[in-house]
Amino acid sequence: MQPTPWDLDAADECKYNAHVPNQRRGYVCMDRKNAKNPLRMTTGIEICDLITPENTLVMVKHAHGGSDALSHLFNQGLVAVQMLQQSDEVRSQFVRRVREESKGRHVLPDDFAPKHVVFAILLKRGTALTPETLFPFSQVALVQAAKELERQGVTVEVVGIPEAAPAADAVPRFRGAA
Repeated sequence: MQPTPWDLDAADECKYNAHVPNQRRGYVCMDRKNAKNPLRMTTGIEICDLITPENTLVMVKHAHGGSDALSHLFNQGLVAVQMLQQSDEVRSQFVRRVREESKGRHVLPDDFAPKHVVFAILLKRGTALTPETLFPFSQVALVQAAKELERQGVTVEVVGIPEAAPAADAVPRFRGAA
C-alpha cells in the first residue's frame, strides 16, 4: 500500500483520513464510524480509519509524542479483527456502515472477515518510519499484535506515511517561544 502524503500544516488525523478517499479511488473513510461495543453497549469500537477497494483495513496514526499512540494503534487492529471474526453484531454493523459511508459503492459480504491489515504511521516531522525509528516499546507491541493477527489468518503490513511537500506559495509558520 502506498499511503497518501500528509500535509502536517493543514490536516490533523481526522482531516487526513477524510481527505484520503479524494486521492485514492475506492477508499472509504471509516474514522469515527464506530460499531457498538458488545461488552458495553453505550460505547463504540472503531474498526479502522480507512477501508481499501480490496477490503484491507487501514489504521492510521500520527505518532509524534511517544509509544502510547502506536500501542493503541496495534491493539486497535487486533481488537477490530477479533470483533469482526467473533461478533455477528459488530460485523453486521460494520458491513452496513461501510455500505452507508460509501453511498452503496463499497459492499462487503455479510460474512466479511478481514484478511489484511495495514498500520499506516506518520512519525514526528522529518522522521521516516524504519525499524530503528519505531519506539522500542512499540516494536514489541507491533510484533506481538502481528503474530496474533497472522495466527488468525490476517496478514499485517506497516507503512510510513510520507509528509506532503509544502506548496510553492506556502507561507512559513513560525511558533513563538514558550
